[in-house]
This record gives sequence, structure tokens and C-alpha cells, in this order.
Amino acid sequence: MSSTVQGLPPNYRTVLDVVEEAGPGGHLTAQEIWVRARALQPRIGFATVHRGLIRLHELGAVMKIDVSGEASAVYEPAASPHAHFRCTGCGAISDLEYAVPAQTVRRLAERHGVAIEREAVTFTGRCANCG
Repeated sequence: MSSTVQGLPPNYRTVLDVVEEAGPGGHLTAQEIWVRARALQPRIGFATVHRGLIRLHELGAVMKIDVSGEASAVYEPAASPHAHFRCTGCGAISDLEYAVPAQTVRRLAERHGVAIEREAVTFTGRCANCG
């Protein structure tokens, strides 16, 4: 366990446990995480789960994927940089082994005078099943 997540409040630890149990590519919504967390701690509230996800994302323990056209984000354990693919037919979200090359990120930051801390790449199209 990373030192950044040691000392978490018990409810936040439960949220992290649920996300880690789903594993990379689990892509759970906050609602799904709350339902699973309630199985472990029946009194945990949705607002607590939401605050926990925000904090865990800030700590770098979970990835938050904002999906264009969807009402809510999905979460998965922090992993090596990768992109996501969202099928416009069935709505499935899958991981893709891809990261923007570090040199490209550096050049973008220099060109625009910004400090890029994270990247999030989501491709959209139709999966093999939807053709």
C-alpha cells in the first residue's frame, strides 16, 4: 500500500478496497461502488463514497474517467498510463494500451505554458460486436 493512502478514514479505505477488487478495467460508477461498499459497511452513505472517490483520485490511488455523453464518471484502480475506448453502439468502455508519448506531453506543456499533471485519452467508435 502506498504511503499516500495509509491513514485513510475507514470508509475511504472501504471505497478503495471496492475499486481495487474490481481491478483494472473495472470501470465502476460511483453508484456501483456505493452498492458494493454497502455490502461491506451497511451504513456507508453515497455522499461519503463520492467524497472518498474525490480524495482517492487526488491522491492518485484511483483513476477517474469522464465519459463524454454520460451522466457519471467511472473509476478504476490507478494503473500505468492507458487510454480508453467507448463504443457508441453499446456503451461499453474498454482499456487500450496507449499513452501519449512523454515528448509530446512536454512539447504541449512548453508550447502552451502549462504544467500537465495527468492525461486522459478516450477514443470513441464502434466495438467489434457493434461493427
